[in-house]
Amino acid sequence: MALGALEAILEDGRGGVWFVPAASPAAVKTVAKGAGFAYFHIEGKNIGRKEQFLNAAATAMRFPGHFGHNWDALEECLTDMDGIEGDGYVIYYDHIDGLMTAHPDQFETLVEICRDAVASWKEEGTAMVVLFSGSKAPKGVSKLKEKAED
Repeated sequence: MALGALEAILEDGRGGVWFVPAASPAAVKTVAKGAGFAYFHIEGKNIGRKEQFLNAAATAMRFPGHFGHNWDALEECLTDMDGIEGDGYVIYYDHIDGLMTAHPDQFETLVEICRDAVASWKEEGTAMVVLFSGSKAPKGVSKLKEKAED
């Protein structure tokens, strides 16, 4: 995995949405925490539907009890993380293949929501990094390489 690229991105305080073919959640967490970022891991092994993803995201990111379990609510929570300590946010969603293969249109919506959240935080001067991992990159998501590209 391109941990060096992730370190550089976090050090520069840049946000973005990238694909990594394989990465240890523990290694990503170490890099994120080392840079002072809050880290969230969404385990996707058993996620094949939107509802399952939203439940996993709510648990991993400790969304409030009133979380609406829909895309709008996800976007609201991703752009309102003020109570979470950190210089920025790293969200690592691995084993994306189940949801991406079963519901590619919903996965595209998820990517769009993540990009919107990253842009929103960028306007606030805070970096949010979203990493997807699986057997192939989601449509329109660049692979994180040792020399990171925007």
